[in-house]
Amino acid sequence: MNKRKTVFIAVVVGIGIMAVMDRIRIHSKVNALKERIKDIGRCHNDFCLMQKRYNRSTDEQIASIQEEIGSVYEHIEELSKEKEDGR
Repeated sequence: MNKRKTVFIAVVVGIGIMAVMDRIRIHSKVNALKERIKDIGRCHNDFCLMQKRYNRSTDEQIASIQEEIGSVYEHIEELSKEKEDGR
């Protein structure tokens, strides 16, 4: 009977130690994942800021092109009027 109790206690202690080790490993993995999430968050924020700057630059370029196109149409309109008046 003593041998059974000793084996039972050893098994319970062994399982307890394994459970604690498993918890430590899981806690370590969770901490690593939290760090990776923070890194990804920083990268995402940096990307958003860079994209915002790029979008602003693109919008300015589009506005400049639109102004240039408007100017060209005005010139074409003036030339058409001069051509009509010259006939």
